[in-house]
Amino acid sequence: MWAPLSLKALYLYGNKFSGSLSKQSLCSLKDLQHLDLSYNEFGGTLPRCLGNLTSLTILDLSGNQLTGYLPSFWPPKLQYVDPSLNHLEGLFSFNYSSLENGWIPSFQLRTLIMQDCGLESIPEFLFHQFKLEVLDLSHNKLKGRFPYWLLHNNGGLEILNLMNNSFNGQLEIGAKMLSSMTYLNLARNHFEGDLLFSDDCQLIALDLSHNNFSGKIALFNLTRIADLQLNDNQFEGTLSSLLTNFSHQSYGPEVLHLSNNQLHGEIPHWMGNITGLEYHNLRDNLFQGRISCQLLSTGIKYLDLSYNSLSGLLPSCFNENSLQQINLQGNRFSGSIPETLLNISINLSDNELSGTILNKSGGNLSGLRVLLLRGNHFSGFIPNWLCQLNIVSLLDLLRNSFSGSIPHCLYNLSFGREGEGPLYGPFSDKLVEWGIGYWGSSKILLDNTASFDAEVDEESEFNKALNYMSGLDLSDNNLTGEILYELGALSHIHALNLSRNQLTGSIPRSFSNLSQIESLDLSYNILSGQIPVELIDLNFLEVFSVAHNNLSDRISDMKGQFSTFNSKSYEGNPFLCGTQVRRKCHDDNDEPSPSQMESPKSPQEASEKWYEIDREIFLASFSITFIMFFLSAITILYVNPYWQ
Repeated sequence: MWAPLSLKALYLYGNKFSGSLSKQSLCSLKDLQHLDLSYNEFGGTLPRCLGNLTSLTILDLSGNQLTGYLPSFWPPKLQYVDPSLNHLEGLFSFNYSSLENGWIPSFQLRTLIMQDCGLESIPEFLFHQFKLEVLDLSHNKLKGRFPYWLLHNNGGLEILNLMNNSFNGQLEIGAKMLSSMTYLNLARNHFEGDLLFSDDCQLIALDLSHNNFSGKIALFNLTRIADLQLNDNQFEGTLSSLLTNFSHQSYGPEVLHLSNNQLHGEIPHWMGNITGLEYHNLRDNLFQGRISCQLLSTGIKYLDLSYNSLSGLLPSCFNENSLQQINLQGNRFSGSIPETLLNISINLSDNELSGTILNKSGGNLSGLRVLLLRGNHFSGFIPNWLCQLNIVSLLDLLRNSFSGSIPHCLYNLSFGREGEGPLYGPFSDKLVEWGIGYWGSSKILLDNTASFDAEVDEESEFNKALNYMSGLDLSDNNLTGEILYELGALSHIHALNLSRNQLTGSIPRSFSNLSQIESLDLSYNILSGQIPVELIDLNFLEVFSVAHNNLSDRISDMKGQFSTFNSKSYEGNPFLCGTQVRRKCHDDNDEPSPSQMESPKSPQEASEKWYEIDREIFLASFSITFIMFFLSAITILYVNPYWQ
């Protein structure tokens, strides 16, 4: 018969157990070696008799509601402790007032995980730990200088995570301190000054992002580095001094993230020689010059060069076999789009590209998920080959000079057809650098300063996330003709913007079939007729505007989402009446007087004032500035579970 007292491991992870921990049940397990109580709802204090479990080596208490102090005596064989996410400062501080003077813990931990415990100082018992291999004190309130004594006392320390605290001062770490270190994360602190490291380091992953480092980057020989993140600092100089070491290595980093610094000069063409580089982010620097074909000749998959001063023609040598996503937004590229670029997800917004979008003469378009061309000088008709983008999620042609009618075949595009509902959780953060705001669920809160240390498969997770984000933006062009009835077939689209054109005719009743639509903007056109009453079936609509058209007749007493829209959604339509515009209708026996009626505005007049009159609705509807493109959430490709 099974005897409870002989139990060696007890796993209660994630069962939503609540209440206090039973002294009788736990302390009778004399042979227990591994106790996992994580991610439940246990409260109260831990029983002091846990110290009698002399065989206990692993204790996981993370994700509960525990209070008070941990016991003053711990089993001598204890090696792994994790009280993370209990959000109580005193949880692992030890009640020294109840201990004898000179007490020294009998245990020597190898792993201590204390994420998000509200710590304001490093627990004192750590001064007596000399065998630590993994130490995670991230997401606390620690401050002061870097704790060099931790490295001196623990020569075998391999993983150190101090991210998201308030450490400050200059960082001077010698090679002896890092002799065994493979993962070092000091992101989101207040370190400053020059970055001083010594040679012969064994680091595999180094994250110093979101600090105040300045000056030129002078690092050691990173012979084993796979993940280097120095973004969001104030580093200056060129790339040559930093990257020369990589150019001579047989295998370079897979992740190189240097965005949001003050690096300048040309991007060295020999960077194409860095074997293994898959994710390369140089966004928001001061780089100039052209993109060389040699840079694109490696196996790089994700390239972000947005918001620099790069110029010239776009190269036609993009490697279709490896490059999957590229962001060139906010530069000074001119000319037309090379055909080879139209096989990958790409952001070319806010450049100086012009002419017509060349007709696609065959080729495979099945992999293009995103095409962002806003803020350029393209003209001519919208080409029909765009209708071959079978799995496109985002198509943005805003602020160009396209003319003619909307292509009939656009109704056949997927625009998120594979999605199953709103997007929540980690996917929302992974999409922020694509500049995706109102293309998906309006309930998503995108945080530009989110932590980028999630363990994901970048390609599959990104593509999965795109299934929840979909939108078509043809606004601010010179499009004419009627709005296609067939567009009502886009039943899975989340955002549709046709505003600031010269579209005529009526609003199609078929728009009542846009069952997933959350943002619909038809403002600043020459639309006439009624607002279809069938639109009240759009249960997810949160932003709606038909302002500044020639619509007429009564605005029906809308229900559901439409009851939340105010007069700004309808202004600039002098023949509309109803409570929403505070204008009585003719059948209310009170015809609107001439003083109540507004004169119709031409599209040109309306376009000149849209930013003054309708700025609030426009920003709410399509706040997509596309300030970022890639998923920084994928920047740690070889992350350890303790790294989070």
